[in-house]
Amino acid sequence: MIFSESNQSISKALVDAWGAIETPKHNTNVTVKLKTGGSYEFSYTDLEGIFDALKTVYKENRIAVLQTPKTFIQDGSLMVSVETMLLHDSGEWIKSEPLSVTASNNMQDLGGQITYMKRYSLSAISGISTEKDDDANGVSGNQVEYKGRQEKRSDAQVKRLFAIANSKDISAADVKKALMKDYNKTNAEDLTKQEYDELCNRLELAEKGHKHAE
Repeated sequence: MIFSESNQSISKALVDAWGAIETPKHNTNVTVKLKTGGSYEFSYTDLEGIFDALKTVYKENRIAVLQTPKTFIQDGSLMVSVETMLLHDSGEWIKSEPLSVTASNNMQDLGGQITYMKRYSLSAISGISTEKDDDANGVSGNQVEYKGRQEKRSDAQVKRLFAIANSKDISAADVKKALMKDYNKTNAEDLTKQEYDELCNRLELAEKGHKHAE
């Protein structure tokens, strides 16, 4: 851990926050098929679940979370690292030592590595437990099957989606057509978080008066 030179305010805020944080519920189930045969299951809390547990408490104690990924060369190998900082509104901060691994050449896998390190780094610096077992089995050659939570979008999120569309003169009917065409969904609340963010972004970038959410 690395602290800012002055740390009295953030230390008090972190003590108060830690006393209020509840251990997040596990929301992702994993089945691991071992190379040697057999399998076992375990569960853990994904990054979104960790933020769900921390955001309100940190906000009340005037703490923001900053996580910075970066790549660098070490001994001829491309590495990726994540540093987590907790920033108090006094200007004081605490940050973790960078957590690093050898970077994957596959962009999707690289994104997974960054998410994995963000989750571990944030849970560690916040002093919370998010799992019952190690979910890094893929690096050992084991076959890993993830069964994430099927969380529906909230009423507020759905209203926001259609409000964005309305601001661009895109009708609700056209939004629903996009839901079916692009995501095979009939209701906006059934969108995954990634699908929801993607569609909102498309709507925000659409030209006003455009008739389709393309």
